[in-house]
Amino acid sequence: MTKYTQKFKLDLIQEYLDTGCSQRCLENKYSLPKDTLKKWWTVYNLKGPEGLKLRHFKRKFTVDFKLRVINYYLNNDVSMSKVAASHNLLCSQISIWLKLFMEGGSEALKLKKKGRPSKMSKMTKKDARKILKRKVMKLRH
Repeated sequence: MTKYTQKFKLDLIQEYLDTGCSQRCLENKYSLPKDTLKKWWTVYNLKGPEGLKLRHFKRKFTVDFKLRVINYYLNNDVSMSKVAASHNLLCSQISIWLKLFMEGGSEALKLKKKGRPSKMSKMTKKDARKILKRKVMKLRH
């Protein structure tokens, strides 16, 4: 996925305002995916230039936050893209949360541990000391 700098996004929005060229026209001119400028424009109108900054970290969301976003979407006459822009999310993320919620309720929105479960049991310090003590005793005898 191509990342665009905040400056590029702002320059493109400025060109859109100055030239009167359509969003689709500018997307074609700069070989951008369809509706990219539309998304940037929505975010810019809601959050200003700060909303167009790149994020360099993975965010984790609480179940409460996910439920608030879903509730806002379901109870207001607002498109998913506007809800996504106002919460600085992707539409696809809200769609996934909504589907999970519809299928499994709020329990389905909980963070799940990634990766394969460990085959080794979690040993406590106390257990480790006992095993070490036994091995030391065997070595002495």
